Amino acid sequence: MPALLSGRETIIWIGGFVLVSTLLVLTGFTSDDPDSALYAALSARLAEGPVSHWIAPEWWGHWDSEGLFREHPVGVLLLPTLLGAMGVPGVQAAYIVGIAAAVASLLIIAHLTARIRGPIEGRFALVLLQIMPVAFIFRIRANHEYPMLLCLLVTIIGIDGVRRSWRWLPVPAAALAAALLIKGVFVAIPILAAAIWILCNPRDVGGSAWRPIAACALAAVAMAGTAAGYDVLYFRVTGEPFWEAYWSRQLAPLALSAPIGGASTFLSHFGFYLLRLLWHPAPWSFALLAAVWTWRRDLGERWRAMPTGPRRALAFTILFAAASILLLSPASRFAERYAFSATYAVAAAGAAVAPSIWPALRHTITTLDRVIPALPAVCWMVLMVLRLTIGPYLPRIST
Repeated sequence: MPALLSGRETIIWIGGFVLVSTLLVLTGFTSDDPDSALYAALSARLAEGPVSHWIAPEWWGHWDSEGLFREHPVGVLLLPTLLGAMGVPGVQAAYIVGIAAAVASLLIIAHLTARIRGPIEGRFALVLLQIMPVAFIFRIRANHEYPMLLCLLVTIIGIDGVRRSWRWLPVPAAALAAALLIKGVFVAIPILAAAIWILCNPRDVGGSAWRPIAACALAAVAMAGTAAGYDVLYFRVTGEPFWEAYWSRQLAPLALSAPIGGASTFLSHFGFYLLRLLWHPAPWSFALLAAVWTWRRDLGERWRAMPTGPRRALAFTILFAAASILLLSPASRFAERYAFSATYAVAAAGAAVAPSIWPALRHTITTLDRVIPALPAVCWMVLMVLRLTIGPYLPRIST
């Protein structure tokens, strides 16, 4: 199978990342997203202090709050803090880490698409996934969404790898432990994705099905050990445990009310997330709907005739998106960002289908890819520069 990226393109991606990171520093970029601004400020403040206290950030007056910051574990702050301690301006370091997670996620999704659908579809995904509402909303952020998506993707890459070789065994464990440190209870989303990926096996990887299960068992042990070690270190620095206060903060508002109120909450939130899964990956989500409508008369036959890999990948997308909505909807706390990973699953499936549904799109991307060297990387750099220059003056898409 031809490589998704040539050696020259890889160099261009690296150069583009360095260029955009430099521009972030030179322009003193800050985001108007409240969460991103908070995490960037906290990591910048941590970088000024001793390493022994990195595990215990405080509010330091942000959002009119004081005391220990225990909204989430410290994972999302660690790399920006490290960069800040190495001399990168602390606030911009957080955005540099954010775009690194975004680029890595984009490349892994394209790699998976290429393995399942083919290298041409993988290159389409590299371009098309940059052009949808969720990509514009989260173009430059310092929050949890892209790091969590990256952890999810590394987990499923590791699951495929461990089917072939035990050498991959630590990869899902490390990825899920990292997700726990980044966003605590929301590690449930990557775990859910891992379970459905094992069930569907979209890449049709050979080997024993018990190996991924063993990898998940090791990941559970790794997460438990990570949580315990985190609590010990946190107590040494602060004199207080972390997880007790964290669970109280995160889970207390999640209880459902009476049955009628609970049903109303569930239906309201279910509709909320369903609409976001249509809007945020648009127009690629609509490509899936267009495919169903176009093939409605012989949909069953087309489904059975579909190659194994694409059929299983589509099944993964449907099951993961549905399961994510069902998992998130009962909680009283809700937000669009909670369905971020499911949004990208829908977008990736739609981007793989769109060129076959809309031939003009296939022709346009193919032509541009032929005449513009390293089209996906060039597209990324152009969109990033536009975000830095004219982005602050444009109306903000809902978040």
